[in-house]
Amino acid sequence: MRIVTLNTWKNEGRYARRLALMAEGLTALAPDVVCLQEAFQAQSWDTAAHLGAALSLKVAAAPARRKVRVHDGQAVESASGLAILSRDPPAAAGRVELPSCPADGERIAQWAQILPDLRVLNLHLTHLRGPEAAALRGRQLTLALAEGAPPRMPTVVAGDFNAPAMALELADLAPALDPDAPATLQGERLCQAQPGGRAIDHLALVGPGIWRVVGRFNSLNQPDADGFFPSDHACVVMDIERT
Repeated sequence: MRIVTLNTWKNEGRYARRLALMAEGLTALAPDVVCLQEAFQAQSWDTAAHLGAALSLKVAAAPARRKVRVHDGQAVESASGLAILSRDPPAAAGRVELPSCPADGERIAQWAQILPDLRVLNLHLTHLRGPEAAALRGRQLTLALAEGAPPRMPTVVAGDFNAPAMALELADLAPALDPDAPATLQGERLCQAQPGGRAIDHLALVGPGIWRVVGRFNSLNQPDADGFFPSDHACVVMDIERT
């Protein structure tokens, strides 16, 4: 089974162009599950629905962070939430309201029971910096795992954690993360890309050993002919199989 996580960068930059690049790149990966963060919804635009249709995957959306954003030069009511795309509709799905602060705004986690023996937990933790923000990310992760990842259920934890694998606030997941994963931030265009850095987007398999990880790599990290990336984040891909 192939699982992908991708921060889609709302409607920033050349959104329509990026959406086409995301659809093309994800189609080539042929994933069974895709976890999206910053999934933009406004008027006739819907990132998760568009990608779900392109990939022939079912969409479980969890809209959040509703606000007025500028799109195509107009102020529109919009959402930027989470979505889980899967081969079949989840047997069950839900959301967890996470602790937040006024400087950041609403944060949620999303979970979906995609197989009888596998759950997916989709996260986008606070992007704020500093010791207080790190502590907040730790609380967000702890609550998300407590409510979205039952201890006797194998769970893939996916998303934009806004912290590297070895950060103290990710200690609950540290054994399941890749400390040497390549950086995932990349900018809109190749000329704007920042070399080096660490991964802040992660995939981790936790819970009983019914499944095992057999591969993990970054993708959607190559620009098109004009130097544009699909998103300002590379996606992370993880292949798993039953033991």
